Amino acid sequence: MKILNSIRKVPGGLLIVPMILSAIINTFFPEIFQIGNPTTALFTNKSTMVLVGLMLFASGTQFNIKNIVSVLKRAGLLCIGKLFISYIIGLLVIKFFGIEGVFGISAVAIIATITSCNPGLYLALVNDYGDEIDRAAFSFLNLIVVPAIPLMILSSANGQGIDLNTIIANLFPFILGMILGNLDGDFKKLYSPATGILLPFMGICFGSSIDIVVAFQSGVSGVILTLIFYLVSLLPLLLLDRKVVKRPGYAAIAMSSVAGLSISVPSLAAEISDVYVPFMNVAMSQIALASIITSIITPIIIKYIVKRQERRK
Repeated sequence: MKILNSIRKVPGGLLIVPMILSAIINTFFPEIFQIGNPTTALFTNKSTMVLVGLMLFASGTQFNIKNIVSVLKRAGLLCIGKLFISYIIGLLVIKFFGIEGVFGISAVAIIATITSCNPGLYLALVNDYGDEIDRAAFSFLNLIVVPAIPLMILSSANGQGIDLNTIIANLFPFILGMILGNLDGDFKKLYSPATGILLPFMGICFGSSIDIVVAFQSGVSGVILTLIFYLVSLLPLLLLDRKVVKRPGYAAIAMSSVAGLSISVPSLAAEISDVYVPFMNVAMSQIALASIITSIITPIIIKYIVKRQERRK
């Protein structure tokens, strides 16, 4: 059976297919993942940070230090652009619509979604369609997708920013891998298959946080939230990537997906302030549906763009 070949035919399939299967298991048979360690430790969100750390280190070993300036210019600009857009839109939502939001979608759901990005899916997509510099941007994305960002926008008084320790903790595995890979080419060869090996486990980890039934309970509002995300996140980033960075837009599209980690934002916001408690459950289901939809649609969009570019050539 050519199972792996079939999975690879799906854009970002090494992450997407395991994530969907994991979400199905978590929805209908959650006890399978909770039978105890090492199964629970490996196949649930308890392994998230370990997998991210391993991926950062492995990505670092493959990065040529001569490209550091190009990475800062390309990835840095896109990351700053996303943060700026998210912050401005978040403030506008709160100012004009209040905490209640619009279209039955609360401010906490909108802000948690538009600030979100799934680094695992990004890496899976640029691994298929991008280049070495796009893949190196994985380390930067992990700096801007922490829940502290939407919490800071929701409440400037009580929000938690990204402190220096968080930045160092995210960059250290990548820098260590980069140093070893550039000092000794054997490290680069040793860890070159690591991305393909780790991506399926990241997919399983992300999927274990998604309850499909709860996600689809959000109904039309979850779909509207997804459309808002693409409108205010994908389109500006795509314009920035093409017009300013002078790239085909693959990285901008790959950045435009909602991470399963964002589902935790409403509950974290509710811990900061009681005003968010009434919106917590609905917001979590809306974000979960947006995560599922973008995980399917974003790979399709990037595949379409790639084929369109090929036809033009």
